[in-house]
Amino acid sequence: MDTQTRAGIDIYGRALRYAEVQRRGDRYHLLRLGVCEFDFDVVEAVLEGVAGRQEALSEALSDVFEGSAAARLYVALHPPSSYSFFAPLPVEVSDEARKQRLLRDAALLTRSSSPKPLRLTADPVYSETLGDGAAVEWYHVMALDERLHLRFDRILRLLPQTHHRMTLSMHAAANAVEHLEQADAAQPRTTAPFTLALGWYPTHVELTLCRHARWYFSHYAGAADPDDCGYFVLALLRHLGLGAAAVGRVFLYGGFEPPGAFGALADLLGCPPEALNPLRLIDLDEQSMATPDALAAYAPCLGVTL
Repeated sequence: MDTQTRAGIDIYGRALRYAEVQRRGDRYHLLRLGVCEFDFDVVEAVLEGVAGRQEALSEALSDVFEGSAAARLYVALHPPSSYSFFAPLPVEVSDEARKQRLLRDAALLTRSSSPKPLRLTADPVYSETLGDGAAVEWYHVMALDERLHLRFDRILRLLPQTHHRMTLSMHAAANAVEHLEQADAAQPRTTAPFTLALGWYPTHVELTLCRHARWYFSHYAGAADPDDCGYFVLALLRHLGLGAAAVGRVFLYGGFEPPGAFGALADLLGCPPEALNPLRLIDLDEQSMATPDALAAYAPCLGVTL
């Protein structure tokens, strides 16, 4: 039986959440899950290059993943700690031409006369045929300042994982949605094509749309009250030429507010938000775990392990 083990971390504020999941065939087994709390902001410690705090992060991660069987660690970062955008490219474009085009797009996004050295991560999202018959592949691109990437290299150097890959928290949420929707395919809840994953954090709101369970688009906005999230959702839908009826299911993650706090959004879309809890897919005793609302805080670090 094919066995694959993946590890993931998610950093926000003073918390570093981690997970390791082993897949055997079509079943998932949880190997580790938890959170490390620090007395400083984790992302700021990396962005500002604070040596002592980076050592603390490195030591904590080394302890957490001691004996890990995963070969690669996935690091979920929240906006706006990285540049992120979607770009369509002709399907026949070569790998080198795609890289150069995306580098130019990223340089324009930074709005710098002397472009910063950037490390790109590009993932295909979906294919589309345009009105003129041309076929394009849409990519999501995450661009990190090379200096930030090098700091992560130093922080993660003591881990058993030989490689690490940066990913966007909204990408991780989309991956969790895809697996949950596939698990629920036998009992479809709606005919609407889109599912919304909303990540509510004290500093910002993350909005991710999946079409037929596959990642379609993501966007984020500044801090908002839960009652105001409907405004950002409607603005995103209008930007994409969609109406509220296009969304048939809403997932919530972040762990700072329960789904019941988003009553205005439920009224707007006609469907109550439910906790985005990937642990529902994993073999374990649910009675031994926290409530789904609390586990939704782990959606990004679990999403990258599926």
